[in-house]
Amino acid sequence: MLTQAPALIDLKLALVTAADEALTRGPYSVIDKQTLPPSGDVHDYFHPAPYFWPNPDTRDGLPYVMRDGMRVPGTVMYEPESERYDRTRLQRVFDDTRVLCLACRETGERRYLDHARAILVRFFVDPATRMTRHLKYAQVRAGHNQNMGSATGLIEMKDLYFYLKATQTLIRSGLLTSREIQEFRSWLTSYLNWLLKSKQGVAECQARNNHGIYYDLQVSAIAIAIGDFAALKTTLLRAVARMPQHFAPDGSQPHELARETSQHYCCFNLQGWIHIAEIAKGYGLDLWEYQAPNGANLRNAARWLIDLADKEWPYRQIDEFDHDRYVPIWYAAVENGTDLAPLAVHPEKNTAKPLFHPHDGIKPFWQLP
Repeated sequence: MLTQAPALIDLKLALVTAADEALTRGPYSVIDKQTLPPSGDVHDYFHPAPYFWPNPDTRDGLPYVMRDGMRVPGTVMYEPESERYDRTRLQRVFDDTRVLCLACRETGERRYLDHARAILVRFFVDPATRMTRHLKYAQVRAGHNQNMGSATGLIEMKDLYFYLKATQTLIRSGLLTSREIQEFRSWLTSYLNWLLKSKQGVAECQARNNHGIYYDLQVSAIAIAIGDFAALKTTLLRAVARMPQHFAPDGSQPHELARETSQHYCCFNLQGWIHIAEIAKGYGLDLWEYQAPNGANLRNAARWLIDLADKEWPYRQIDEFDHDRYVPIWYAAVENGTDLAPLAVHPEKNTAKPLFHPHDGIKPFWQLP
């Protein structure tokens, strides 16, 4: 009889602890927020643009102006003021569901799946509590665009990809009724249509930085969930075409290096590519083997970034940075055939940090499939 390594046992114990904590929260709904969106409809998702502040040069503070890297109160994840808006609770939907579904798989305890089901139904299915099928009021910049959200706000749904994978566990479990499954897929279909055709969605699709790849990640994940393989093919081919926009031949990331928190954004952008490459590989497209016409490729991108991991970051980075973020990137690159030197602090995969801040783009308990 095979036994599990102590590190894996400890990781799974940490997973169960996280799942038990998730049982004490939720289920969640957009109707729980404390501030109405500009539409006045509590069912509409609402979150202000995190870096836009009142204009000091106008009496009413409008239009708001950008202060890159400086987050507005209430837009910092999990802080008490974030209850005014929907960003934190949306992230709880994603993270708690993945953790709960993983915990059920490891323990066989149905209570974890029961709570995951309650989260899905309250947030996406029940007409009294579900979110409307758009992000029209994500990252609202007061005084701009008639107080509609911005295209960049669509990135707040970026982690839908691992949430949808977790919901497959729910669907297979038989806990969801056929009507609930149908309503959830209807929600996803309508939201995908909005992503593809709305002004905000079209603009986000055209983004040349990390927003573009995280848009593709959303679209491809939904397309798989609802069986729209034509949309999936189009999206993956579009991702391939993005590579020379995102990476120079040496692997550097010009758009992300222009940011005030460039170390964060270089890791965040490459993490998005790692996720889309994982999806693509499941459908016969190996992005780790692809080289763009300008010579850019994911292997060089990983080498360039990991080469800087143990050095002082030579570019602009005004916030503190979690150096553990390099570890999931290192493992993803090596597991996909990239030759990399070990990191200075190089934990075994199952002893590495399992939980990161959602802004980092790393799924909870990333070590587990």
